[in-house]
Amino acid sequence: MSGATFPPLPPPHTRVGVGGARIRNGRVLVNRAVYRTRFTVPSGYVEPGESLEEAVVREFEEETGVTVRVGRLLLTRHKVVREAESDVYFAFALEHVAGEPSARPPEIAEFREVPIAEALEAPWISELSRLVIRVAAGPDPGWPRSAWKGGEVPGIASETYLPDVSE
Repeated sequence: MSGATFPPLPPPHTRVGVGGARIRNGRVLVNRAVYRTRFTVPSGYVEPGESLEEAVVREFEEETGVTVRVGRLLLTRHKVVREAESDVYFAFALEHVAGEPSARPPEIAEFREVPIAEALEAPWISELSRLVIRVAAGPDPGWPRSAWKGGEVPGIASETYLPDVSE
């Protein structure tokens, strides 16, 4: 199209969030922030200059006092919050490294370590967190891992949740 003009791109409008499921001894760790009514897997936003992995490790430790190692990518979710704002979320399987969980005021009001079967049905846990827990507790579907830039990091796909066909 000769001479056509296009409107300028809007400024960035996407927040990037991370979270994860740490399952230990058949129980998953969830917490409730003071500004929420339901429990979630520990989650938060990526800070400028952080990788997804760095952010989830930081957020988990800030919210629970537990140090974790990042495992496989469980799922991604994109949500349009409003016309000029969206939110992208990456959830990971997490391995316990050190520490025992505790509530972390002023942001985190309480935590629970919940048997997986109970967590999957608990209406007091957010729907997205229950999905993260279900995928984490299920068989490893073998999502690709990448050695790009010399590091073994979870591969990212546009959609990483596999529906349970047995339901």
